[in-house]
Amino acid sequence: MKPSASTNKKLGLVALVALGIGSMIGAGVFNSPTDLILKANPQVIVIAWGIGGIGVVSLAFIFQLLTHQRPKLTGGIASYAKSGFGDFIGFLAAFGYWVSGLLGNVAFFTLMMKTLNSLLPASYRLQPILLFMLASVILWFIVWLQTKGAKNVGFINIIVTIAKLIPLVLVMVIGAFVWHPETFNVANWTTVLASSTQPTASTSFLTQINGAMGVILWCFIGVEASTVLAEKAKSQNIVGKATIIAIFVTLAVYVGISVISMGVIPAKSLAAAETPLADVLAATAIGTFGSAIVKIGILISLLGALISWMMLSVQLAYIAAKEGLLPHIFTKTSKQDVPIAALLITNGITQVFFFVLLSEGLQSMYNFVLLLATTCILIPYFLSSMFAFKVVKADSLGGKHLLATVLAILYTVYCFISVGIVSIAASCLLYGIGMLVFYKTKKDQKQAVTKKEWLAIGSIFLLGAVMAVLLATGIITIKA
Repeated sequence: MKPSASTNKKLGLVALVALGIGSMIGAGVFNSPTDLILKANPQVIVIAWGIGGIGVVSLAFIFQLLTHQRPKLTGGIASYAKSGFGDFIGFLAAFGYWVSGLLGNVAFFTLMMKTLNSLLPASYRLQPILLFMLASVILWFIVWLQTKGAKNVGFINIIVTIAKLIPLVLVMVIGAFVWHPETFNVANWTTVLASSTQPTASTSFLTQINGAMGVILWCFIGVEASTVLAEKAKSQNIVGKATIIAIFVTLAVYVGISVISMGVIPAKSLAAAETPLADVLAATAIGTFGSAIVKIGILISLLGALISWMMLSVQLAYIAAKEGLLPHIFTKTSKQDVPIAALLITNGITQVFFFVLLSEGLQSMYNFVLLLATTCILIPYFLSSMFAFKVVKADSLGGKHLLATVLAILYTVYCFISVGIVSIAASCLLYGIGMLVFYKTKKDQKQAVTKKEWLAIGSIFLLGAVMAVLLATGIITIKA
């Protein structure tokens, strides 16, 4: 029996794995050695990867569990939160995920333009207005690709994912030949930060772990990519498998890059590196060509991450709207069954943000946008973990299933604590704005806002307003 035309248009295992890897391996991998060495020593970083890896694998496991135990919930994170805790909590998950994806895309575009400019000679570098125009062209070209359907985007992402893994594999394989254990094994690794310029920068093991965890969290955002696209998968059976494969491939790449880089470049030099992987390749037979290779790798990696995340954020908004968790307008589709309204609205907002992020003197906002994107997605992750716990108890699964859900809950709570008050304040502000969107959603559904929902709306809106005042007055300071 031949597969139907609709099945042929859906995503297979390879495409889902590529989208998962493409979502998690973005530009962060190219700068992660420097980001991590500023927070912790090499030996501690390996342990931190172990802790973070266990946490993220637990998240991947619960997403796999939920696709098997609740296959009818094809909306991923938003569906899980709604099914487990009702419409309002479902809205928080949907809105947080959508905003996180949108902001992440803005940051990716900003870094893409910066990296592209750094490849050009100083006299030929583009001015902000030209960067804005170029970013806009790329944005709407990807939007155009997505109007052609999920399969076309999935195929392109497979090619991009393979292409961006090449320079990373190159770093790990060639870098291994110049790896030195004495460079990696720094002295007094539990009490003195080797990357610091101060003679004796005291630290502690726990401080290093906490500092590294924020970086590791950002590296793994996208673990749920396959489940969000479950509706577009050829079979529900391959969604969980794709999630697990993607997470282990990603974990292997990140750990490999960290270990090799920190065994080739001394801690102080690595901390000051603008393109750390270029420095690794420069220390090998490839030499100075490494910088160009890595920067091109960053551009390819960003393109892959954008293709994945633009699809994810749009699909989540569409599914959430179909379930009454976002305004009804997001449900409008094209003749190609593409959620055209969600696509245009999401990327229209992204376009507006380009005016801010690509303006001269505001490039430092890049790190802050990443901070917002990372923190906003913690609420959806936590809610999915809590729903998985309810499913495990309701279905009497126990054993490894119960362990995975408890680990996922503990991991998300720990990450939320470790990101700090600034991230929490900023995310509260955004969720406060989201209460207006929730009111619009209820109005579209012709449903009255309940007393409990009014109380929740008022509380979150008030918390957001308080955080806005604290940020505006400098009581809480944003460090870009």
